[in-house]
Amino acid sequence: MGFLDYAGSLSLQSDPLRMKILIDPRLTYPILRLGGELPVARLPEPKAADEAIEFLGYSFLPDDDGKAAAGRLFRAVVTHVSAHTLVELPTILEVRSHAATFVETTLRDLHADAYVASACPERLADLAYANALAMASVKRFEKIYLPATRVMTAILSHMFAGRPKAGLREEEAAMVEEATVRLREAKALFSESSSGGEVDIDQIRELADWLRVRLGELGPFVEIPCFPHMENATPCSIYTGRPPPRDQEIEPHFLDALEAMGTPPPEGAMASCWKKEVEVEALQAFSSTIIQREKEKKFLGKIEERLSPHRFKSIEVPPEDYSEYLMARDHIGGSTRRLLNNIIMATNFEFEDIRKKYGVLDLADAIQVVASDSPRNDIFMRDEIMKQSFSLVVLLDVSRSMGTSPFENRARAICIAEAAKDIITDSNSWAFYAFSDRLYVLKDGSEAYGHRVRARIGGVPFDGATYTPDAIGVAAEFLRGKTEEQRIIIVLSDGYPFGYPKVEEALEEVTGKYQGQDVIIIGIGFDTERMKAFFRYNTAVYSQRDLIKSVGSIFLQASKDELL
Repeated sequence: MGFLDYAGSLSLQSDPLRMKILIDPRLTYPILRLGGELPVARLPEPKAADEAIEFLGYSFLPDDDGKAAAGRLFRAVVTHVSAHTLVELPTILEVRSHAATFVETTLRDLHADAYVASACPERLADLAYANALAMASVKRFEKIYLPATRVMTAILSHMFAGRPKAGLREEEAAMVEEATVRLREAKALFSESSSGGEVDIDQIRELADWLRVRLGELGPFVEIPCFPHMENATPCSIYTGRPPPRDQEIEPHFLDALEAMGTPPPEGAMASCWKKEVEVEALQAFSSTIIQREKEKKFLGKIEERLSPHRFKSIEVPPEDYSEYLMARDHIGGSTRRLLNNIIMATNFEFEDIRKKYGVLDLADAIQVVASDSPRNDIFMRDEIMKQSFSLVVLLDVSRSMGTSPFENRARAICIAEAAKDIITDSNSWAFYAFSDRLYVLKDGSEAYGHRVRARIGGVPFDGATYTPDAIGVAAEFLRGKTEEQRIIIVLSDGYPFGYPKVEEALEEVTGKYQGQDVIIIGIGFDTERMKAFFRYNTAVYSQRDLIKSVGSIFLQASKDELL
């Protein structure tokens, strides 16, 4: 279980078709987009190295305690952003300014926390830990020089961490106190709505406008203070930049944060708030991620070595998007099963051994029956269907031209890949690559067709040029040395190789080369007849019906012809 699977198990929005979760190792802070077909949460990935565990801008010691701390923060991130997808509010302030953004995001965060407290109070410890760690890392208020930044930070401290730091001027402290009282009233309204009531949005807007005006008097504004685990986080000058304190130093802040969230303190030490199995899950996510990265590094290195030199800009594993896979998979419905049945029925009929129709004699039993003049007829060996053995590579064109219908093309590719998975039961005998001017490994031969492979299919981007000849070369290298009776490459494309001079001539040359080495190459054109210009075995697919009918037929035709 890597961090994407871990996030999926933690999300308060349990249906992956109602919220998309992506892991992006390039991010420092989480991003939540609520527009579009469904909410999209892009989460940073905790990084484990020999020197430190890094997450949300924090650097922890590279031991189990450091991993446990990062695990708590990761749970807080997932809990917080997924709560936002369940308790959306209408727009509170129409005015756009730094002050308005701070007020609106603070109210929405309080709304999300109220939902968590009502629906899953066991997650409050993670949120309290994240709040406490943030406040323990904030500078003393007198070291925050802009009044607006200082007051906004103090409001965050009061509302989410409970213990304000010293250093406010008298008039600032009075304003923070008044703002805190009003925000707590808003939080009480949110708590009532989480228990089945309705939020008085007019009252919330009145409070928000008052606070926006008061904050506006403190300008200038250069940033909006925020806590790192929240979806509105950006780099802030309010933090010291020093390594985070150990748990013993954080514990007082943690108890204050629990109190601010309306939760009684634990009976034991801070660590007693988490069950051992919860902490172990985080450690397993780290271990699984490290093991998976090593596997990917190994098979990517092998491909690089086999292809060197090559034209691809990169050879990589694409980002994972399981929700996109599920939506595309849902679109094809039962097409995979119908395609699979068509192929199996055809291959069983064409390739079964003639002896199956009559049985194969057990010679010793037959001699005994004849010699004894016995009426026995159980002299045939067990009837078994004779099947061809295949090794296969599926190549999906994900160039920019295929991106005109990415959802449909992804769904068609899934249909073929799922059928291939069932036809070729030995996962080592088939692979699935996507290509543009980059090569994406969706399924290496060393991998099973599982959750991670499906998520890669959902996440592979459609962009770039079309290096079809080079992709066929990759597939042929995979098939080299395979012992199955037939070695097949299926190319899924719109039939427009592009990206370097004489690319079409290169495609003709490479298909001729490998077909001469007993490799069957089948071109399946998505919404095009152009594949017939390059491939002896080809078909065009314009609909799911075409996919079911044509792919099975061309697969069978190619296999039969090559056996003759």
